[in-house]
Amino acid sequence: MRYLVGIGNYMMGDDGIGPRIVEYVADHRLNSDFEVLDLGDNGLNLLSYFDQTTDRMLWVDCVRMGCQPGEFRYFKPEQVESQKYLARRTTHEGDLLKVLEIAQAAGYAIPEIEIMGIEPEQVQQGQGLSEPVAKLFKTYVDEAIRRISSG
Repeated sequence: MRYLVGIGNYMMGDDGIGPRIVEYVADHRLNSDFEVLDLGDNGLNLLSYFDQTTDRMLWVDCVRMGCQPGEFRYFKPEQVESQKYLARRTTHEGDLLKVLEIAQAAGYAIPEIEIMGIEPEQVQQGQGLSEPVAKLFKTYVDEAIRRISSG
């Protein structure tokens, strides 16, 4: 099974891009050969999908990469290092790279994972998508579908 996974928080501006993309794909039934998951900001939910039946995942999230707002890049978890400071170990602090470390240490079956990182313009409470990110929304949808379907 392949999964397109939306990560982020609708109520935090561009951080909601991942869940918005998977919602759009599901609402328009564009996922004929993969499943969509709206992970929100609870990364521990991923653990239930790390099993022998999962072949591949594409995580879609806003990621500060030093690019222009709206630009996106693909990368593997092992190609990056988290810069997130976690004050507490709770399910709401959401560092997926830490969740992946926990899963590996616990012996979960880790599928092939790729991340589609989208550079945010703003991550603020109560805001919708910024103009540069909203303008490219359909491009992100098309690219995410192409990427998860091509493997």
